[in-house]
Amino acid sequence: MPITHAIAHHLQRQSDTPSRAHLRDSELPLEGESETLQSKLKASFLARISREHGSFSTDGHPPLLPTQLVLFLDDELDFVTLSRNFALAFQSQLDEAKIEFDAHLLFFVEKSFDHHLFTLYVARHTEALTLDDALEVTTTQSIDSGPSLFGIKVDLLEWREHQNYAYLSLLPPRGNTALSDAFYQLTGFSNGINKETATLAFLEGVEAYAREMPQEQQKGYRDQVVQYCMEQEENDTPVNMQTLARSIEGVNPDEFVRIVARHTTSDESPQPPEALVVDRRSLRRYVKFAGREKDLAISFSSYQLDERVRYDVESDTLHISGLPTALRKQLLGHLRDE
Repeated sequence: MPITHAIAHHLQRQSDTPSRAHLRDSELPLEGESETLQSKLKASFLARISREHGSFSTDGHPPLLPTQLVLFLDDELDFVTLSRNFALAFQSQLDEAKIEFDAHLLFFVEKSFDHHLFTLYVARHTEALTLDDALEVTTTQSIDSGPSLFGIKVDLLEWREHQNYAYLSLLPPRGNTALSDAFYQLTGFSNGINKETATLAFLEGVEAYAREMPQEQQKGYRDQVVQYCMEQEENDTPVNMQTLARSIEGVNPDEFVRIVARHTTSDESPQPPEALVVDRRSLRRYVKFAGREKDLAISFSSYQLDERVRYDVESDTLHISGLPTALRKQLLGHLRDE
């Protein structure tokens, strides 16, 4: 997706000293290194399973970010000013809460025919070793896209035109409550959805439809559902029920949507969702049971439960019929050596 705006600022605050801000006066070039950096940060952001989803707060005083974005989208505020206003407000929060900080704020806007995204990444520098031209070992610094990265993505099209409920994706700071509070306040992230509960209800509907199918088709059906949902989650895109239904071979789309809707509605949400932000952990557990404890590790496809694998609740015992070939050979070899 083409980048239409990009800029970076640097904020630094050491203990017991006022913060310092190094702010750019102009946007970054849109191609070359800027494009490569944005792609790397985006990939790291989307790979993190701790992403939260929700919408802007509508309680009390309007938060800074949505207020600035409205002005920007209405051509009443340029991108440089938007980014500088946010950076200066962030600087003020650092001083007020006495937060130690040393990171870059990187702002991007991407736009295509059917997508319009605003993203803010907060990234620190990391130090690494390299060899210079004289083959001497020296240190260098690079943008850290690892665990210290945090930020927010706003689906501007869904927010302004479609009013999709989960148009915000937020990756919170790790291990610093004061920094998290400041970031939530400035971005206005609120109304976070419970992805796990919603996904488990959705999977109950998926499984209910599976019981209506011939047994030999069930595994392929489940695999298609999970594969589609995983792809959507990896792209930070909600699962549209109608689109999902039409993508699965061997199902009646209308019947599938009807059965899933029966499980995803409740007294609190009487209308079935047209789209669902899925939880990656729940999807993985749906296709595989796994556990590890000291020297014992067990994992198997959830579809094998009550088939090749049976669980006795009273004795807390698994009974496995038909061991994998490699494991059977190891066990037989061990018995011959005794």
